[in-house]
Amino acid sequence: MRIELYQQKHFKSCIKIIQSNTSKYISPSEQFDYINFLLRISKRYFVFFKANDLLAFGGYGFNKTKRKAVLSRGLVDRKDYNKGYETYLLKYRLNQIKTYHSDIKICLDTKKHTYQFFENFIFKITKISINGYGRGFDKYNVVLNLG
Repeated sequence: MRIELYQQKHFKSCIKIIQSNTSKYISPSEQFDYINFLLRISKRYFVFFKANDLLAFGGYGFNKTKRKAVLSRGLVDRKDYNKGYETYLLKYRLNQIKTYHSDIKICLDTKKHTYQFFENFIFKITKISINGYGRGFDKYNVVLNLG
């Protein structure tokens, strides 16, 4: 796999990945949030390629005190689920965070379809918000403590 920093030239490919996940894993209203996010991304956001195919993206950020990291908008093309790319995407971002801080809390919010994936990496559920992403899309807040 090849990893690059996200650039605007990747926008259309990322939109296709978002669309491949809309309705089953992403609410239609959330799709607009992703698009707006891609238009204003910070420097810690990556795209993942297999050969020349962009098949996943995701990033992370730190709070001001650098005691907490938040995984942001990680997504794999729906046709590429269960091929190990989800794990690769997560491990890459966790290793990046560990490079900067070994004693940190890593947080993210996810959905009912994916929270168990994060539990496999010792993330713990801290809160469940029914319809937190829209009707039928519950939000699961999960955390991993490295310290």
